[in-house]
Amino acid sequence: MKNYILGLIKIIVIITLLTPPSLFASDLPTLNNSFKNAKAHTKRNQLIVSTGEIERSWVWTGKGLSTIQIKNNSGEVVATNSDTPADWDFGDLGEGKLISLKAFRDDDEHFTSEHLTIVAEIKYSNIILKYEVWAYPDAPGLRTQVWLKTPSGKKMGDGTLAPGISESIKLADKQEKVTAFGYQAGLKADVKPYEILTTENIPENGSSEITSGLIAAGRAGGLILLKESQIHTDMHEALETGGFERKESQLFVTGLGLCPNDLEDNEYKFCWANWLVLYQGNELDAQMQIKRFDRIRYPVHPDRDVFIMANTWGSEDKQDQCWYKAREENVLTEIEVCAELGIDILQIDDGWQIRKGEDSWLPAAKGPTQSYKNSELPQLLDGTLMPESYDIYPDGFGKVRETAKEKGIRLGLWNAWTAPLNTLKANYDAGDFKSFKLDFAVLHTKEALDNLYYKARDLIKYSNYSAVVNWDVTERAPRMGFYFGRDCGNLYLANRKAYTIRPSVQYEPWQVLRDGWELASYMNLNKVQLTFQNKDLTPPEAITDALKYSHAYNFAITLMSSPIFFTELQFLSPEARAELKPIIAKYKAERDEMYKGYVFAIGDKPDNKSWTGFQNYNPETGNGYLTVFRELNNNEKSKSIELKFLENKKIELYNLLTGEKRILTQSGSSLLFSSDIPASFLFYRYKILN
Repeated sequence: MKNYILGLIKIIVIITLLTPPSLFASDLPTLNNSFKNAKAHTKRNQLIVSTGEIERSWVWTGKGLSTIQIKNNSGEVVATNSDTPADWDFGDLGEGKLISLKAFRDDDEHFTSEHLTIVAEIKYSNIILKYEVWAYPDAPGLRTQVWLKTPSGKKMGDGTLAPGISESIKLADKQEKVTAFGYQAGLKADVKPYEILTTENIPENGSSEITSGLIAAGRAGGLILLKESQIHTDMHEALETGGFERKESQLFVTGLGLCPNDLEDNEYKFCWANWLVLYQGNELDAQMQIKRFDRIRYPVHPDRDVFIMANTWGSEDKQDQCWYKAREENVLTEIEVCAELGIDILQIDDGWQIRKGEDSWLPAAKGPTQSYKNSELPQLLDGTLMPESYDIYPDGFGKVRETAKEKGIRLGLWNAWTAPLNTLKANYDAGDFKSFKLDFAVLHTKEALDNLYYKARDLIKYSNYSAVVNWDVTERAPRMGFYFGRDCGNLYLANRKAYTIRPSVQYEPWQVLRDGWELASYMNLNKVQLTFQNKDLTPPEAITDALKYSHAYNFAITLMSSPIFFTELQFLSPEARAELKPIIAKYKAERDEMYKGYVFAIGDKPDNKSWTGFQNYNPETGNGYLTVFRELNNNEKSKSIELKFLENKKIELYNLLTGEKRILTQSGSSLLFSSDIPASFLFYRYKILN
């Protein structure tokens, strides 16, 4: 008996020595909450959260919450105990005291889909941390975010919260490849090589600091990490955007979006949020899961987010000329042509406002005219000279508002990012504007970013969620980024002009097509505005082949995105209007269904000599749409293109341009497309028959 007791004591001692200290931390408060298939519960010192497709478990260590397991809906363990005291690391914070742990149903003030939010608040000696988990029912991933503030009366100093880790995952199995991806803001057409998408492999002990996400790929699936931040592939004065680090099987997300001196003791400040998404299969399946989660995080509201836009800025080349185009007289003309063509929104760009005085963001606040003081008056498209002074909005926005309403056109408005909220609200009231373009932002401080972001949300709430923002990412200065802020609207991607010889903004159709093709890899393209330009305005001396394309082709490039006519419509010739009206009508008849699908790049990368295009796929029905392009310098009259998700399927293929219908049985996943004419396109709807 004595030997038995001694042996038992020895076993207990061994177990004690081998057991991680975290397992002796205190139990968590009882939690057992659910919303549809999203669930959160505690079990002793563990927190377990599930969406129905992914389950993640944390252990309370006394210093924070540390992930101990992530598994998919097949029960496969994808990530395991990371042996870190917390998933975050801001230096030696010491022991933490769990203040509260709760879960509740939420939708972030209607800015995202409904989900289960889990919130843990932890107090350290000099900082208070809030850790949020968003569990969307049936989503392929989870969203996590750290919020920080200081204890009452305390203030932190300068520097950074090194090492600034907001997410830490230890992969259960060795991954075959870890690939990071990111997109370029501030696109310039004269940058060579011209690429909006950057991908790079991260070695076992390496990092990436220019990318938004990474895919850790195994033999039959893997794990995706993505950061909601302003990061892009050519950052200047970045706001602690950080990146990704890989140390053998451990993955870290760095960069918080704030510094210690940004923290206050009266309110939490958010750090960049992270997505953790699982997929089973190959690269295509990874892309699909990213897009599924993106759509859940940034949902499409059809009555608000689905539109074709025209903008007054993009016809003229010089700033003063463009300002002149925003005056009331010109906008009234543009409204008429919008109605003729079937354009949904006319956005009044820069130039509508009086530029001097304390109320400079209100129309005609100090008088009815704008004065042009340069010694040389610029010539306009119609050959006339811009007048030295002219009426802008003599009586405010009333006339354009009523005319637009009569014609069934919605209005949008440009503003500089510094416009005060009260004047944005006043302009919303005056013009019933449904889309606000917020421009010139330089968001290199936490204060600047937060002020603009919350101002946009406040404006949208003020409009009763009828208005949206299109964020301008045309410059390299830190702006909203590609994965942050789209709860407020979509992205205005790049300036592309026809009436110019400036190579940096010269409209070249194949480059717009390539932008969309590369964006479609890891983004939902219908949250991005791709540009149509009036190629007939191209000067003969401009270095572009835009004149060799048709108007219909140039519009077709934008069909899978959120199309924008970055040109005055009144300068479209009768022939151009006749060419555009049928395809606009066909697109509008189909677009509600198109917005339910996910867009993927097909064919070869656009280079002005390829067969290329897009496939729109609805996983709920298996049906979708195709736009296929034979580029200008392509010499092949037909091309076999591999399609997605259609292997060995019987499909009905309907040509939306000609009305021709074909029944095809796929042996494999490729389909032969034909066109006798270079710089031509095909527009199909397809339906699965088996």
